[in-house]
Amino acid sequence: MDIRRAALILVVGIITASCSEKSAPDREKRSNTSEATREAGPEVAKGEDELQPREDEIGEDCVAFVRSTKVVSVQKPTADCPACPAGGAEVLAFRQMTTERISCSGDTCTVLVTIRASFNPGAGERISGGLTAWISPEQRSAYLSGHTPSGEQAYRVQITYKHRGKAWRAVEFDRAPVE
Repeated sequence: MDIRRAALILVVGIITASCSEKSAPDREKRSNTSEATREAGPEVAKGEDELQPREDEIGEDCVAFVRSTKVVSVQKPTADCPACPAGGAEVLAFRQMTTERISCSGDTCTVLVTIRASFNPGAGERISGGLTAWISPEQRSAYLSGHTPSGEQAYRVQITYKHRGKAWRAVEFDRAPVE
C-alpha cells in the first residue's frame, strides 16, 4: 500500500502542478483582460465628459438653428386653416455643415462652422429667429414678397459652447469673424 500511496501522491502532485501551470496563464490572461477592461472604463467615462463638443452634436445644433429661422405667415392659423403653421414656417432648408475650427479654454469652446442652406418656398410678413441676421435685405425682401431666392446659401457662424454637467450646450450663435 505504501507504493500505491506514493504513486497516488505523485500522480495527484503532477496533476496539481500541471493544473496550476495551466491556470497561471489563464489567471494572467484574465488579469490582462480585466486590466484592459479597467483601462477602457475611463475612456468610456471620458466620452461622457468630453474635452470639446462632438461633431454630431455641432451638426444637430446647426440644424436646429437653421430650422428656427421662421417666417410669420400673412394668413394666421384659424379653424378654417388648421394646416397653417402656428409658429411660422421654416424659411431655410438645411443642406450641409462644415466645421472649420474648434478652440476651447476651460469650460468654453468656440466653434466656427459654415452652414449651407437653401430657401424654402414661402412668403410672409416678417422673418424671425435663427439665421435672420445673416439674410441680406435684398433676399429678405424678395422672400417676403413670395419670390424665393435660388441656390444654396453659405453662412459662416461662430457658436459658443459651455460645458454644463456632463454635456456641452450651445449658448450663442454669432456671425463668424472675417479672417
